[in-house]
Amino acid sequence: MQIGNLVKVKHILDQVYIGMLIDIQKKKELFSEKYSVIQTTTYIHVLCEGKIEILDLEECVVKVISNKT
Repeated sequence: MQIGNLVKVKHILDQVYIGMLIDIQKKKELFSEKYSVIQTTTYIHVLCEGKIEILDLEECVVKVISNKT
């Protein structure tokens, strides 16, 4: 999976998005201040019907429909 691929994304809430993958971002967030635990979350940005959907990769199943040329 890479930027520019046409993807089909099924979200855990049974929503399906088909569009172009335009960005992949990894963000570090403080999970527990008391124990200094940092959580890394990966977000994918999918351009779908003229709108950018930002989805948590852990909550989705992503299938690459076609690779970028």
